[in-house]
Amino acid sequence: MARPKKDTLPIKNHTFVVRLDDVQYSIIEKYASQLGISMAEYIRRQAVHGKVEIYHPVVASLPELQKLTDEFSAIGNNLNQIARYFHTGGLQSKAMREEINCCIAEIMEMRKTVMRMAGEFHGGTETPLQ
Repeated sequence: MARPKKDTLPIKNHTFVVRLDDVQYSIIEKYASQLGISMAEYIRRQAVHGKVEIYHPVVASLPELQKLTDEFSAIGNNLNQIARYFHTGGLQSKAMREEINCCIAEIMEMRKTVMRMAGEFHGGTETPLQ
């Protein structure tokens, strides 16, 4: 039995020379390595398609995420009840104002927790300047 023929890729018979400074080179090198492709392939994709998307999928099954989701749901329900109360002509009270402030404080604290967790999964919450 004969060996199956390999798919032949189109021959690249044209050369394009580009000069880059150190910063440009390191940016292209970083993006190409994130995609797992050569720098030449990255530059080809950029030239032909305009923008090469780099995806960082986060796959996690953590009890912490489920807890945060449940807390967000509970806070959302509380805020919906408060909104419904005001939309039906309810009067503002000191207790109601305190409940609203409490919900906002919980949301802000949970936001910090989510940002911390995102940094652990993705390596940091701040984007470096390019």
